[in-house]
Amino acid sequence: MNTDLTTTGATALTIDPQQSGFTDMQVSALQHIGVQDASPGDLAVFFHVVQRTGLDPFARQIYMIGRKTKDQRTGEWTTKQTIQTGIDGFRLIGRRASARSGDSVSVAAPQWCTRDGKWLDVWSGEWGTPLAARVTITRDGDPFTAVAMFDEYKQTKRDGGLTQMWAQRPAGQIAKCAEAAAWRMAFPQDLAGVYSDDELQHADSPPPQRARRQSAADVLGTSEADRPAEPEPSADAPSAQAVKALWATLNEAGISEDRDERLRWMSNHVGREVATSKDLTAAEVSQLIDTAKANAEYAAEVAATSEAGEQA
Repeated sequence: MNTDLTTTGATALTIDPQQSGFTDMQVSALQHIGVQDASPGDLAVFFHVVQRTGLDPFARQIYMIGRKTKDQRTGEWTTKQTIQTGIDGFRLIGRRASARSGDSVSVAAPQWCTRDGKWLDVWSGEWGTPLAARVTITRDGDPFTAVAMFDEYKQTKRDGGLTQMWAQRPAGQIAKCAEAAAWRMAFPQDLAGVYSDDELQHADSPPPQRARRQSAADVLGTSEADRPAEPEPSADAPSAQAVKALWATLNEAGISEDRDERLRWMSNHVGREVATSKDLTAAEVSQLIDTAKANAEYAAEVAATSEAGEQA
């Protein structure tokens, strides 16, 4: 593949409009930032979507994340690649598409549905979680309304409770899912096959733990000696030392010092929302440490190459 830089001020990662696919260096960089187990076909589809949307994968505006899925026929686990972006990416793509076609576009404020079917313009946390949210996007006079059901999109923890973000901002999270769906309805040519982070978070939610059936001893009460021992921590839980090593590596790699941004970085690389480092498995912590180190090494290589080019 051609790796020549044809644009003034461009780097080896700049995607040239005349490219027909990712260069070898770009593929290497994608692997460093978390695009793993992607086949040539997956990369070709991703490149097509990147060019169609105009979003930069190396600026983390758009991602391709592999998710383990179980084949119901064979019982084997395979990696399925999904392409996603944040809600700001949807807005940018839609605005660009409307400007290109000369169509007017407007986005109505979200509405939320109560349990008795009433739609409201505002939602209070005192009311619990909404039944659904809806957003209407009007393109050149044609309205496109999407409704997102809360139970279909919510992200839960292993105990079945809502994750931190969905518990703190249930109305905002489900509204973003509805807006993303509305953008996709209004601009199918530009957004087909692209999903928002919030839409796909629920796909990674682990199945809730089943409640243990109470025995007669539970009901009548037993002495401390007679009660079963507390279960041991999960074997896949990371050690405290491993978590400390992860945060230290993020510091060394120069990844944002903001906690929320770091958790978002972790979420992007493990393919699901990480509300706290306690949500990570030992294998994921090890993966994130390796990725952070690789990012730092690759950034140093690119900086050195750019500096050498400027001096030449």
